[in-house]
Amino acid sequence: MRLSREVIYAAAIASFTLSFIIHSPGLSRNIYSDIVSFWYREGWYERLKIPYIEASFEYPPLAGFLTFLAAISSNLISYYSIFSAIILIFYMLMIEVVIRFCDERGIGLEYALILLCLSPSMILYSVYNYDTIFASLLVLSLFLLVRGRLTSSAIAFSTAALVKLINLITLPFILLYVEGWRNRVKYALISIGIFASVNLALWLLNPAFIKGTYLYHVEWGLENAWYLILFPSSGSWDTAKIFGAALMIYGLLKVYLQDGAGLIERVFMALSVFLLTNYVFTPQMLLWLLPLLAMMGRLPIPYFFLDLANAGIIILWFETPNPLAPGSPPQILAALRALMLFLILAEVYFASRGARIAEKIREMA
Repeated sequence: MRLSREVIYAAAIASFTLSFIIHSPGLSRNIYSDIVSFWYREGWYERLKIPYIEASFEYPPLAGFLTFLAAISSNLISYYSIFSAIILIFYMLMIEVVIRFCDERGIGLEYALILLCLSPSMILYSVYNYDTIFASLLVLSLFLLVRGRLTSSAIAFSTAALVKLINLITLPFILLYVEGWRNRVKYALISIGIFASVNLALWLLNPAFIKGTYLYHVEWGLENAWYLILFPSSGSWDTAKIFGAALMIYGLLKVYLQDGAGLIERVFMALSVFLLTNYVFTPQMLLWLLPLLAMMGRLPIPYFFLDLANAGIIILWFETPNPLAPGSPPQILAALRALMLFLILAEVYFASRGARIAEKIREMA
């Protein structure tokens, strides 16, 4: 039986509704979300400071603008509802883009159903941070690019970077996907130009903008990175960051030089490399990968363990005395998640080279 788009939309709305309920600040024991925590921070609800100009904010400008827009409401419940409605709009955009892409490629909609609607991570983290918004803009950009709508794709790409700038690591091979040097220059100028212009304007208005926005997370220690087991002491975390950066550069170079993979596969691999090597891998970041897996028509066996471990991190986080300690339940789940994601990344990488992962393992053995 072929699934209809109506079934996908119904499942998506049910999934989103559950996410909205479990994070609702109206519950006495709600599950934590960054959205609610923003409300209590100085400058958001205490009549209102303008983000980046009057108050620093550690996410790129569009993220801050949307939070400011929701915070105009007079109370926490209204703020949470407005913020959730904004996320819902982008979530529906993601669903529609993935459905259209799968229809055009002959990929079954069961992938969208499982990965975007029934996924424990999607339920737990869709109404949580800006990751649903970022993922929807990223897949919109890729969809428009595949359709040959370069200007619209570049605008969507730049807009995604104004939510979370991580997609910039995919720009090199996106430009190679574009045919003709003139079109490549045009795409680069639009995608980088919009992002740079917005940031330049805010920097001119507030010279402290760059430090408060883009250097905030540089000072963080290791959070849910698998190599915490190698660097358990906070005194060694500067070395750990260098170690992770070296792995990231190596992994990204492997992706950049892998010209046998398709566009969606290469974006998936680049983001996976980033998540596996970055010193911060918060569980909501996994949402970046789910629409890409659906667009590839992939549902590898390790995914189910990956998703379960990722969902368990937030469930156990506040039940653990020190959730950042090596050997704590959240960090055990983070290590398991990293292993499962690495297996999926290896499968996609070797498949793009015409080899099955099982065959490659036998060769290595």
